[in-house]
Amino acid sequence: MKPGRNDPCWCGSGKKYKNCHWRRQNAPRVEAWELDKHLRERIARGECLHLGATVGTICGKPAIGSHTVSKAMLKRIGRNGHVYQHSATVQSLEKAHGRLTVKLIGVNDASVLRVFCESHDGPAFAPLEQARFTGSPEQCFLLGYRALCHALFDKRGALKSIPAMRRFDRGKPVALQVAMQSLIDAQAKGYELSIRDMNEQKHRFDALLAGGDYSGIRAFIVALDRVPDILCSGAIYPEADFAGQLLQNMEDFSLKHELMTFSLIATENGGAFVFAWHSGSDAVCRRLAVSLDRLADDEVPHAIVRFVLEFCGNHYFKPDWWDKGENNVKEALTARFQTSATMWLKRSQDCLADDGLRAVSWKVTGRTWL
Repeated sequence: MKPGRNDPCWCGSGKKYKNCHWRRQNAPRVEAWELDKHLRERIARGECLHLGATVGTICGKPAIGSHTVSKAMLKRIGRNGHVYQHSATVQSLEKAHGRLTVKLIGVNDASVLRVFCESHDGPAFAPLEQARFTGSPEQCFLLGYRALCHALFDKRGALKSIPAMRRFDRGKPVALQVAMQSLIDAQAKGYELSIRDMNEQKHRFDALLAGGDYSGIRAFIVALDRVPDILCSGAIYPEADFAGQLLQNMEDFSLKHELMTFSLIATENGGAFVFAWHSGSDAVCRRLAVSLDRLADDEVPHAIVRFVLEFCGNHYFKPDWWDKGENNVKEALTARFQTSATMWLKRSQDCLADDGLRAVSWKVTGRTWL
């Protein structure tokens, strides 16, 4: 039933209907640039999430722009200082009729978020950034810690933006307003639960960092014969493995969900794909890594590509590789990312199964377990 003007609004905002959704369908529609401006502002603010004085606290100092994927690595795949990324701005989607496109971005700006302060962005990651990658426990920890902090920053920012997002149904029909508010309700709940579990993971990682003992980190490293054409960094709650076997039930909100971090990086001798997780997440994360390790050497690179496009929005392409690729391959890669990034579509349990696509020519030169 339609509420009275002085009744609480149906959307649950706590405001009176007349001060909230009353006649909102007649208001000016939200423009694409307004949404993009909001998203830019959301990531422009930040504070250092590195370990504070004690486990469970954060540094909290003003953050500088930190690269989630090393700038030096991005330069190695760049062309004239630029790499490709999938463009998911509202304006670009509107212009392309809802289809994702790729665009060039400078390596100075690629993968940058405000997550660490100046004293923690450089010195704290020096064993990773300024030394040869050997896959040591400390280096795998730092890859995982950086990915975790960036994921936590992203989820916190998304939750903080919920009140603003609720206003973006302006100018829409009432039925669509109801659908949008329902979707935002679900998003908010998901963000809250994700942050709950990420805070637990952060506490685990912080304890290792505070003690300077990285024996609690677990990792599976695939060494590659060349710098990958795709570089990425991310963290997910894995639902199913490469064989389509269920790992954890993400629809059961009473459970604490385990988190896997991953990085596709350039190394001195080529490249590496690194799964890294806390030993407390072994029951879920080891099974995912084992399912990748069970694949033959000639299958692993393509499985990694499927994984990255399925689960990571923070990925960057080598322009020369992308431009020379066959159109059907590029369309398939983009379609995989677009499908996985569409929040109202349920992900298939066998989404990591071999789809026959062969987009890269990397070769596996070694596998290492920590």
